[in-house]
This record gives sequence, structure tokens and C-alpha cells, in this order.
Amino acid sequence: MSAAWVLDFRVQPVGGPVSYTGHLSRVAEDGVRHDAAVEAEFTARSRDARVVVLAHGFNVPRADGLASLGRFAACLRDHGLEDPLLLVLWPGDGPAKALTYPFEGRDADDTAGALARWLHCHVAWGARLALVAHSLGSRVVMEAARLLAEQGGHPVERVCLMAPALDNDSLGRAEAGGYREATLAADQVAVLASEQDAVLRWAYPLGDLLQTVLFPRERAGRALGRTGPRERDEAVRARLAPVPLAHPARRIGHGDYLGMRDGDSDTEARSASFVSGFVRGEAVRWAGGEGTTAAP
Repeated sequence: MSAAWVLDFRVQPVGGPVSYTGHLSRVAEDGVRHDAAVEAEFTARSRDARVVVLAHGFNVPRADGLASLGRFAACLRDHGLEDPLLLVLWPGDGPAKALTYPFEGRDADDTAGALARWLHCHVAWGARLALVAHSLGSRVVMEAARLLAEQGGHPVERVCLMAPALDNDSLGRAEAGGYREATLAADQVAVLASEQDAVLRWAYPLGDLLQTVLFPRERAGRALGRTGPRERDEAVRARLAPVPLAHPARRIGHGDYLGMRDGDSDTEARSASFVSGFVRGEAVRWAGGEGTTAAP
């Protein structure tokens, strides 16, 4: 397997605060290892390379996050991706499970700030970034991309969001909770969405509403990972890959992209095939839907 690292922003296995420094480990054939040479090794490997950052979503304990991202990384390798991979673990969960959702946006933003700082310090200059995330992890990578764009950090070439738990107009919004600057700074942004995603259909609007009550700066809306992007600005639309919604007959659910639901390896493989080609700038078809998306 090609080079892969785990960047852990967790303090506890379940729930807990964000670690603002992160902990880097190397994925080796005999497991995950950490020693004094790991960070220097990562920086050297990133020089003049494309670093692919993978982030899991909401309600994923450390062990499950490591397992699901590890499986997806292996799928990416099976589909020809050879770039160094950075698997990001973050505390988007808690003992109360789904009931913690209204509070996890804060943890996502805190993780994004820590991730942007870590990338700025440890990714070699001359490297490019590709960001891939599932569910609420999309908030982590889009906020990190916004901070990198704002600060003139490493260029983000491509972003792929799978079942993103974001508002469907957030990619083009400039105010708080929006990612217009990050979207315009990227070469292309792809969204894998499914109208059959029951989590985003029922739970997302309720959680979003509770967030607006608890945190007045939040804003309720429909989920990007269910409807796909709803953007009118031509400059923003030009950055969006023309990816179709999942075909209804496939009944792709929220956890299927990363194989979080037992037995759904088919959607995971299709997602990995798309992501692998997309981050490399190839004209690639999203096999969960109909049609193609072309490299710019």
C-alpha cells in the first residue's frame, strides 16, 4: 500500500474535546505506528505531491472512524490512487450519539481550524491538496479550505463531498456558515447526493433547526447531500462538477459511501472509483447516478 497517515484530533475514544495540535501516525503493514520520524517523513513525502485528505462524518467513534477510513483508503488504492493519504479523525460524536448533533458543528469548526493550521505547518510548500469528506466531515474540510484560502495557504485543487451535511446553498454563500471563498479557490467541487438519504431527509432539518435555537449564527436549510447544490451565481456554478443525483433505484443511504452500513460494499467501491479519478483530474463517471463529470 502507498503512503498513508492518520491525523487524530481526538482526546477521547468517544466524544470529548478537539485536540488542537493533532497526533500523526503512519499506517504500516503491521498496523499504525508513531515515532519521532513520522512528521518529518510526511512532510518529505508531501513535497511537490498531491496530498489527499479524508475525513469521516458525524457520530463516528475513533475506532470506527479509523476502520471506515482505512477501508476507503484501500478502495482508493484498488482504483489506482497513489497520492499520499491523510486520514483525519475528529470528535464528531458523544455518549448520547445522535442527540449530540446540534453541538457537533462547533467541534467541526474547531477541528477545521486545527486542521488548517496543521496543514500549513506540516505540508511541504509546492504541494497541492485534495479534500474528501463524508457527512458532517464536509463542514470540517470546507471550513479548513476557507481558512486556507483566506490565509493564502496550500492550494486546494479538488474537493469531493459525499452525503454532505451542509445546507444546499452553502457552497456559494459568503456570510457566516458559507463557503464561497473556498469554492471559488478550488479547481472543482463535486457533490455525491441521494434523494433516498433518509438521515438527511428527516434528521438533518430537525438537527439544523435545533442548532439555530442553540447557536443564533447558525442557519436552517435543506441538506446538500440530498438535493445537490442549489446555486445561482455563475462563478460558483462554474466550480461545481456536473455530478447527477444518485439513481433512485440504487437507494443509496447516508452511510453507504464509506461502507458504514453492513453489506453495502458496492456503493463504497463506486464512490472510491469516482473519488480516485476525480482528484486526479480525469473525466470520470459517478456510477451511482447517470451521466459524466468532465475535468475542466
